[in-house]
Amino acid sequence: MRIKTTLLTVALLLTAWSATAGIPRTEAQRAIDAICAREPLRSSLVGILAVRASGDTVVAVNPRQKLVPASNVKLLTTGLALHRLGADYRFPTNFGYTGTIENGTLQGDLYIIGGGDPTTGARTDCAAALSKTFGEWAAILSEAGISRIEGRVLGDPRLFGDPTPQNLGWTFDDLGTNYGAGPTGLNFFENAQNFYITPGRLGEKPNYRVQYPDTPWMRYANHAVTGAARSSNTLYYINTALAPFGEIAGSFPVDRRGYTLECSNAYAAYTCAWYFRNYLEDNGIRVEGGWGDITLQGEIRTDLTPVMPLSPAAQREDITPLGTAWSAPLADIVSDTNHESDNFYAETLLRAVAIHSGLSGSQDDCEDAAEAGLRALGLRTDGACQQFDGSGLSRKNYISPAFFVRFLRKMTTLPVWEPYLASLPVPGAKGTLENRLPNADPALKERIHMKSGSMNGVRCFSGYIQAADGNPENLIVFSLLLNNCTDGSFVVMPILDDIVAAIAGEND
Repeated sequence: MRIKTTLLTVALLLTAWSATAGIPRTEAQRAIDAICAREPLRSSLVGILAVRASGDTVVAVNPRQKLVPASNVKLLTTGLALHRLGADYRFPTNFGYTGTIENGTLQGDLYIIGGGDPTTGARTDCAAALSKTFGEWAAILSEAGISRIEGRVLGDPRLFGDPTPQNLGWTFDDLGTNYGAGPTGLNFFENAQNFYITPGRLGEKPNYRVQYPDTPWMRYANHAVTGAARSSNTLYYINTALAPFGEIAGSFPVDRRGYTLECSNAYAAYTCAWYFRNYLEDNGIRVEGGWGDITLQGEIRTDLTPVMPLSPAAQREDITPLGTAWSAPLADIVSDTNHESDNFYAETLLRAVAIHSGLSGSQDDCEDAAEAGLRALGLRTDGACQQFDGSGLSRKNYISPAFFVRFLRKMTTLPVWEPYLASLPVPGAKGTLENRLPNADPALKERIHMKSGSMNGVRCFSGYIQAADGNPENLIVFSLLLNNCTDGSFVVMPILDDIVAAIAGEND
């Protein structure tokens, strides 16, 4: 159902929620007050605000309480990206060379110049199959008449200019995971790597093998142990960009079947160059010089051992352009970001916002770009919003329900409102809300568009509830943030389902 932006714009400009307003006398407020008065919410921190587009407050519980929002931060990141870049924006991957092309031979190096595309080799719906992507890349070489490369295939990830792809606010135990992988200018498989784990004998090491991507330059140490039956799986992975070395540690139960341990890859551009070089050779384009990547200091690295001497890479102005490949439209990337709560995509989007704001992709500049973007929308962040990353993985993010509601209401007035709304999951459909509100009427679930957020002790939902009668003035914009709740998801999530359903009941 489409909501008429014009009517919403008028309503939102004429009305605003006030902290001095009285507690609303709605059925939803009474029901939610009763829920918040009982455990486990009574001993937790709860903030809720739900407001109609017409300006009426539906529910208010500590609406100005700043709380850790987890992946609800992606609502800000994806909204800012759509507004700043446009729904049709596409990430470029540029190709160029040094040297000369003579008789079909490139007498020099081929550069894959990353433009930040997060979808290269990824597995989300918007990402093209790797064979299709590499086929488009190879076509650029063919159009230039290149059938042989005397030099190397070099991955250039320098765009963002940040030596630490991961955010400095993330906890140590997140850094080796696939959801804790940070983006660079040239990415591959969302900068992740998968291992297949099976148990060994009790007290001995579990077995592992690299699933994908293959990284023959890496060395691995297995310090994990096979634990007792029905014990916890505590496996974790540690790696670093300082050396091609990774460590698997923790405990894996002896009675558990094999599973995929999803980790991060610190050498994504190097991996991308290796895979593309292999693709070229498999498809009749000989590469004599191998492959490599380029460090942030501008040096070519063909061997990852620390003692390997490095040579200077060409400056951008000295690289002869060959052509450009393009990602899927930003609207599709944003949809996958919100539906799958993809941290890697979200972090890339924030860096792209910073780059297109005339800044670098460093963490400090990303924070500044987010702050400036929110203020440009007329949203004061003082005392209401501290955005520290793009994904919400950092516990240094603090945002109030009132700020989320202001932001979400603002999004309804922008030209990118429709793709933004379409990017949000609905309960029962594919994505992070597939198991939410299982007993609700399907017609009701179709009217709920919201983003979930969760980490240890944190559960959140924010978004929109459309009116059953289709009246855009009855659209409910809401934010529900729960912190410091140590009960398991099987206890907490049905309670939050009840809160969302109570708010939605005001729109029947």
